[in-house]
Amino acid sequence: MWAAVPALAAAFALQSTGRPQFPEGFDLFDAAGDARRWAVARELQKKYSASPALTDWTSPAAAIATPSTAPSTATMSATPSATPSATSDLGELLKTFDFDESSDADVLACEQAVFNTLRREAGDLLGSKMTASLASLCILKHASLPEAVAATLSNKLHPPLPGSFVGASTVGGALAEATTAEEALRSTMVRVLSGAAARRSVVSDLVKVLVVDPAAEGLLQPMLFFKGFHALATHRVAHSLWLDGSASSRGAALMLQSRASELFGVDIHPGATIGNGVMLDHASGVVIGATAIVGSDVYMLHGVTLGATGKPTFGAKRHPTIGSSVILGAGAAVLGDITVADGCTVSAGAIVTKDVPPGSTVVGINKLLERPVVMNEQPRKADDGAEPSATARQPAGLQASRSGTNADDYTWLYSI
Repeated sequence: MWAAVPALAAAFALQSTGRPQFPEGFDLFDAAGDARRWAVARELQKKYSASPALTDWTSPAAAIATPSTAPSTATMSATPSATPSATSDLGELLKTFDFDESSDADVLACEQAVFNTLRREAGDLLGSKMTASLASLCILKHASLPEAVAATLSNKLHPPLPGSFVGASTVGGALAEATTAEEALRSTMVRVLSGAAARRSVVSDLVKVLVVDPAAEGLLQPMLFFKGFHALATHRVAHSLWLDGSASSRGAALMLQSRASELFGVDIHPGATIGNGVMLDHASGVVIGATAIVGSDVYMLHGVTLGATGKPTFGAKRHPTIGSSVILGAGAAVLGDITVADGCTVSAGAIVTKDVPPGSTVVGINKLLERPVVMNEQPRKADDGAEPSATARQPAGLQASRSGTNADDYTWLYSI
């Protein structure tokens, strides 16, 4: 999406120093914040979009007929006051969309705008024999986003599901059983993904990728080709089955987990709880344990492990809790029943086994990246010559409890 923003072209121009100059806020350490977080990315989009890059995404493709079947809204607790049209402005909807706080009606409106956009983008794939059937089977023949997501996932997950191997027989027997299994998988996915919670999660996951990922030039890319989205959507179905609690449902949930792990390289136990608007970028080698909890607006790179320490917990929670608006770098390992609070950044390759305070950046092994406080340094007097207050004499926040013995004055690291 960012490639479509005209302001970026000039931003990369070389100045007299010969170094590329990036727009304010696109530097991940800029005061504007990290553009992989939802709120920051939306503000940057509004700031640098000289032309309305979002508003024409939902322009309908005249050559694509809209299915007569209307999307199901029975499972939402509220319905929009007016049915969104094919020209609904997705960009305007996203300006106020909140992963957790938006009403069910707002989610439905955004979902319809997303689906209209997907249908328009899928129409472009009809020009190639390689992609025409994919566009038709996964998008164009369906009447709603839950149906399209279910079709996309079942087409990937089904061949071969355990117990549904198709041999040489073409009539009855294994083929009939396989067909029945695929139909059951797809119908189960449609049922789960039509629920209010799942609809919110899927819509949030898609628009999170669209807004924060510069590699995503539209919604069709994550919908059809990003395995991180596929793995998350599969987990959301498996999690619903796991919560059902019956032996058959939990068996089906574990079957989906196993297949998703084989196919996508993402191993999420169906018992794990994952919030809305989560992006698994590159999505290879991600492991999330059964008692892990992940908040909303989380950006997670490849190789992340949310695991246990191996110490006996006797049935207690053994995996971490990740807050909202958290960034987990490539290869990071967060282990044990600890909390990485809201707004934190865990750097690539970090190992975290202790609680991380809100808004912190953690690197290495349980190290916080902060400017050191020089011990016994006297606070400066005010401009009017007044003595500093007692509060000003004390290091603020977390630094108040630290001594100089655990500080690395060269890299500004502190032990948690």
